[in-house]
Amino acid sequence: MKIDLSDGSSIAVTVTKKAMKSVRLRVCRDGKVCVSAPTGLSDARIYEFLCTKKGWIESHIKDFQKSTDENTVHYMGSPYSVEVVKDRRTGVALNEEAITIFCARPEEYQTVLEDWWKKQAFAYLTELVNKWYPIVCGDGKPEPQIKIRKMRTLWGSCTSKERTIRFNYYLLCAPQECIEYVVVHELIHLIHPDHGIGFRSVLTQNMQDWKERKQRLERESRAFGIV
Repeated sequence: MKIDLSDGSSIAVTVTKKAMKSVRLRVCRDGKVCVSAPTGLSDARIYEFLCTKKGWIESHIKDFQKSTDENTVHYMGSPYSVEVVKDRRTGVALNEEAITIFCARPEEYQTVLEDWWKKQAFAYLTELVNKWYPIVCGDGKPEPQIKIRKMRTLWGSCTSKERTIRFNYYLLCAPQECIEYVVVHELIHLIHPDHGIGFRSVLTQNMQDWKERKQRLERESRAFGIV
């Protein structure tokens, strides 16, 4: 189905009929327009509905017109396009190529993405700490407290006396092997606060390719412009 816009152009609309009571209209950041409608609603009625929403559709398409760079984020070392969908639901969905953000007010999509990102970062980094702590430390003491912070010059920091490790919010942009290197690096600081011989010895013993991982992290971090 197509509708004509005020500038004389036309736009295709993807229509999906399903068991529902009302019509749902969505405009995605890439300009796609999608409609979900009740099974029994005729195409003519759907077209009439769309015609009444032309102004709304055009304004949202304009709001979503951003450059490709602005619509791309790196997650676990891979680039993903960012798609924002105006919807009553609030949340984030991740597939092989895109991160889709659902929110009632599209202009607030960054807040929704940040909340999701922090939860993902905390869960993934906690998993890695749980894996590596008994291997690296094995001192019988409680595992360190983990915090996620936005930092521009450090991937992580460790306060050994307080047994607290702060990981950079942007660390999840990096490849998984690089993230793992940072986790091991910071865990070793619980034992060796500096970067002396003792620190490097434990690091090499537990991760023989740490130099390659560090170099890759430094190299690829330029792609997302941090640290």
